Amino acid sequence: MGPTSGLRIDINGAGLDDEELAALSRNLRGLLLELDVDSVRQVSAGAAPPGAKAGEAVTYGALLVAAAPAVVASIIEVVGSWLRRQPRDIEIEVAGQRLKGTVTRAQRDAIVAAYLQQVAATVPVVE
Repeated sequence: MGPTSGLRIDINGAGLDDEELAALSRNLRGLLLELDVDSVRQVSAGAAPPGAKAGEAVTYGALLVAAAPAVVASIIEVVGSWLRRQPRDIEIEVAGQRLKGTVTRAQRDAIVAAYLQQVAATVPVVE
C-alpha cells in the first residue's frame, strides 16, 4: 500500500449522550475495518484528567481512519450507507463536509477531492 493519511469522521446528533456516540462509533468503526484501511481508531482527547483511571481520554463520536488516498471513495460509500440506515437524525462531518441522510455523488466527490488536496499539501516538495 502507498502513502497514508488520516481522515477524521465526526458523528453528531441532537440529544446523543457519550454512550450513544460511543456505540455509533464502534458500529461504524467495525464496518470501516472491513475495508483495506491501515487503521480506524477513536480520536484522542489528550491525557485523562487528574484523578481518573490511567489512560488516554477519547473524543466520543470521532474516528480517525488511516488509509491510502485510493481507498477514500470506498470509505465515503460505507459512511453514506451507514448514515442512511441510522434510525435517528445523525450528522457526520468528513474532511470539512457535513453530511446528513443520503450522501450524494457530488458530496462524495467533494469529500474525496478535499482529502486528496489535504494529502497533496502534506507531501514535501523535492527540488
